[in-house]
Amino acid sequence: MKGVFIHVSPAGNDGNSGTARQPVATLAAALAKSRQVGIGRWRRIVVHEGRYFNTEVTLGPGDSGLTIESAPGERPILYGGRPITGWIREPNGWFSAAVPEVSEGIWDFRSLLVNGRFAPRSRYPEEGALSHESVFDVRWMSSSKGGWERKPTLEERTTLRVRPEILPSGFDPRNAELTIYHAWDETLVGVKTADRATGTIFFANPAGHPPGAFGGWVKQARTFVIWNIREGMTRPGQWYLDRAQGRLFYWPLPGENLESLTVIAPSRFSILRIAGTEGEPVQEVCLRGLTLSSTNTPLKAGGFGACAFEGSVEAEHTRGLRLESLVLHGVGGWGARLLKSEEVRCEGCEVIEAGAGGVQLDGSRWTVRNTLFLKPGRTYPSAIALHAKGCGGQILHNEFRHTPYSAVSAGGETLQIGHNFFSSVMEELVDGACIYVFAGKNCRAWGNHARAIRDVRAHAWYLDEQSEDCRVEGNLAVDVPWALHMHMARRCVLRNNICLSRGSARFSLVNCEGFMVERNLWNAADEVRFNTAWSAIRAMRDNVMGSATGQFTWDLHDRLSSLERHSGPVIYPPAARGNLLLADARVEADTEGRVRFCEGSPAGALGIRPLDLSLAGRRKGNFI
Repeated sequence: MKGVFIHVSPAGNDGNSGTARQPVATLAAALAKSRQVGIGRWRRIVVHEGRYFNTEVTLGPGDSGLTIESAPGERPILYGGRPITGWIREPNGWFSAAVPEVSEGIWDFRSLLVNGRFAPRSRYPEEGALSHESVFDVRWMSSSKGGWERKPTLEERTTLRVRPEILPSGFDPRNAELTIYHAWDETLVGVKTADRATGTIFFANPAGHPPGAFGGWVKQARTFVIWNIREGMTRPGQWYLDRAQGRLFYWPLPGENLESLTVIAPSRFSILRIAGTEGEPVQEVCLRGLTLSSTNTPLKAGGFGACAFEGSVEAEHTRGLRLESLVLHGVGGWGARLLKSEEVRCEGCEVIEAGAGGVQLDGSRWTVRNTLFLKPGRTYPSAIALHAKGCGGQILHNEFRHTPYSAVSAGGETLQIGHNFFSSVMEELVDGACIYVFAGKNCRAWGNHARAIRDVRAHAWYLDEQSEDCRVEGNLAVDVPWALHMHMARRCVLRNNICLSRGSARFSLVNCEGFMVERNLWNAADEVRFNTAWSAIRAMRDNVMGSATGQFTWDLHDRLSSLERHSGPVIYPPAARGNLLLADARVEADTEGRVRFCEGSPAGALGIRPLDLSLAGRRKGNFI
């Protein structure tokens, strides 16, 4: 079958033919030419080295079979934004540039690329957060039971009470935006007005939850941060947008000068859109070897995981979509959001410094493999590196580093989550995990390696509400104090997981039923604490628990009884047998994920297998 190549180059002209010698200048022109190709011929758009600004195109069902790829050995960059020019030096050494569309109210943005770097906005306070006085003491009934016992009012979602003295003296509502922290969530809101005398701030857009919600769970839920005000400019590299003046201010890093400054501000929510319908999906589109950068987000609540924001690749109703070797860097929303789609493959990609999350997808028979997720949630810390749901999906050999909330949040049926590597996950929010599964049915997480998770407010492996018949087995957690946490899940299996901690260690089955807990190993330098119920455990056997201090505590309860705490010798459920309590389980793990049982360890005799997870994470070449 014959086909056609259409070439795009910044040096081209949209009036050209689109051949290698006469390329067009824009992706939009190339797409128009590809649509002129006759039926039955393949079409390939080849994008050459260079920078393409203000890019946004939409593919429909008629574009099925199209490939958009970089030229061999070249790395073109598609920007959903444009350069800011006309910079001058301010008397204090800052740089500034006029952005008249901002003062006219027709353009706004909350991310900025400076010399290719996702530059931080001005932040007040410089570190930590401010405390507020708002209280919302309504009971959270769980997501499965409909959320709040009483629906919050609009006033409760648009008002913040503060002590007036905590606001900076020059606080300007026209510029300020606030992050209102909840527990596993946050909302970015604009400021409509502020009454300093009464300490009342009125929001321009409603928060996802009322300020003060979840305050009984975590202190963070009574805090907030102010962005984009002059008083928040405390160090080089920061910027803020003065909306009243229509002027952008930037504090240069050492060595940066006006002549070498390249600043890109986002003007588009998405760069590549793929829009099918339920009856006519877009089929067999491939995006390969491109870099997408600089996209925008509106001022609104992002919802759970900041899932409401669009991706630089935004797709709906597709079949057989392939994302191969893409770099999604410095985007304001999601790297890619792929919804209501079948047989999506995301392979060999990198999602680096996104304002929201990395990749969000739902559908069936999708695969995410060999992909790097680094520093999502730069603007919305509730954002998830990989949020995936559906049936028959696979998450294999990926790498997750420096995420503010959960690295993987997944739900659906028969999901396979294996051989992934996690480091420095859950750096900001609570009640999440390296792998968090909500309403998972017959899912499996195995061969995953997690390291350096900050404290007991974060987890490695977490099965949550409505999860049933799942297996968590053969995973390694090093320096994760609360590695295994299960909540409102049923009939799941926890097998051959190894959890090592230089501090304390915890394990919990909260409101769970029918768990099989066998051949797991915990080894801690301090206390080992178990929080579970009789009804949670179907069988608990051949597990090893080591505590160098000899402290073992079982918080034993049931749904119909109060908590009973037993310290010292563990009181096992009736279904328990063959479990060992030791001062030292005699086990070691190297930084590559290879576990070794030392001489005198009883683990092997109980059937616990040492793990070799040195191949967890990204790999080169073709693999399954």
